[in-house]
Amino acid sequence: MARILIIEDEAMLARNMRESLALTGHDVSCAGSGEAGLDEAERHAPDVVLLDLRLPGIDGLDVVRELQRRGSSASVVVMTAYGNVDSAVEAIRCGVSDYLTKPLDLRELDLVIDRVLQHRRLAANLEYFRSREQQSASLDSLIGESPPMQAVKQFIRRIVATPALSSEMAPPMLLTGETGTGKDLVARAVHYAGPRRDAPFVHLNCTALPEHLVEAELFGHVKGAFTDARGDKRGLFEVADGGTIFLDEIGHMPAALQAKLLGVIEHRRIRPVGGTVERKIDIHIIAATNRNLVEAIESGAFRDDLYHRLRVLTIHLPALSARGGDIDLLAEHFVRLYAGRFGLSVAGLAPAALARLHAHDWPGNVRELSHTLESAVLITDGPQIQPEHLNLEPPAGETRMSIELTGDQVIELDFAGGNARLEDVEYRIIRAALDYAKHNVSRAARLLGISRDAVRYRLEKYEKEHGPQD
Repeated sequence: MARILIIEDEAMLARNMRESLALTGHDVSCAGSGEAGLDEAERHAPDVVLLDLRLPGIDGLDVVRELQRRGSSASVVVMTAYGNVDSAVEAIRCGVSDYLTKPLDLRELDLVIDRVLQHRRLAANLEYFRSREQQSASLDSLIGESPPMQAVKQFIRRIVATPALSSEMAPPMLLTGETGTGKDLVARAVHYAGPRRDAPFVHLNCTALPEHLVEAELFGHVKGAFTDARGDKRGLFEVADGGTIFLDEIGHMPAALQAKLLGVIEHRRIRPVGGTVERKIDIHIIAATNRNLVEAIESGAFRDDLYHRLRVLTIHLPALSARGGDIDLLAEHFVRLYAGRFGLSVAGLAPAALARLHAHDWPGNVRELSHTLESAVLITDGPQIQPEHLNLEPPAGETRMSIELTGDQVIELDFAGGNARLEDVEYRIIRAALDYAKHNVSRAARLLGISRDAVRYRLEKYEKEHGPQD
């Protein structure tokens, strides 16, 4: 249950409260003055403090302030005589959780304690999930060391370090790029790295709702605005007040709403559907699209003025195919993530599997890579993922070829399988020429059209790096 501290100078009342709360399983201690109560709170770190406002020595409000100064996480419930409710109200302004009037009803005491503890549990859960969200959406979660990703991260760091995003007229941001490039992750990274990190982050996919519901979802509605509007409802703009709203797939927003969104950006005011009063909001708007908005403007599907207002700050997310070695980093991350999530002992990818990843075009970008490796982790039957576990189509064009050498030797090349390194092929050709020339280096060099020194150098270099080969 909970650790409860009672600070009450009436010994009989304190004892009755302690016995009542102990019966429900709480660990209860008592103090007869504000000073003694502060010492007890320092020693035992209570979850709840039941505090009389009128105490000998320092009074209850001073105890509240001192607990806060010391960084106590306890929820405080103040107790006061019926005629001094104003004092309890003042205590609420100081941050206490609830109050009780004397004479106390022990059943009401139990209800208040249960309510305070339930609120603490909810607050703790909320803080846990908020902390996890912040960690998973930090700049460090943007995996990649390629020049395009370094440029993206540097741009975000520069923007969040300015006071621009915290201003009442925070400039909008537009994220562009192909499907699956991580626009949602970048939007969250901007929010949680910026000055609005402690306020809400609200995500709306503009294609996820029927057109006639998007306006009510964004702006809210008043009772009776339409058939199913049985009461007032806050829209997502209001829910995000003080924080960030992320409008995904903005390129598919209905034309009628585009004009209203432009008004919100310009004036930071909204009017609920069916309402007559405008409400002021303070939000940062991030929009994202995989659609070519210039082409959408030319076809009349997107407003030119809204486009130019949104693109004050623009981040283009590169396709995975343009990120080079980031595939290795992302693959390692996803294998570790899914192996841990499912409790599987998958250590990584075999070289041939990694080569298959590099050979794939990735039209679905990082999202496709993530899903591919999630599946591979689940179906692999060994410590390493093999090419056959990836379930990827072979690259376009012929992936296998054979080179016939003298003496019935054949070099099999499989570009998709990762065993077509030029240095390996060169070494095997030189060895085949030497075998044919009965190890006469000069003759082998003439056959290959290179010098004797070149033959020796290439053999020695390869064997130094890889050891002698049979």
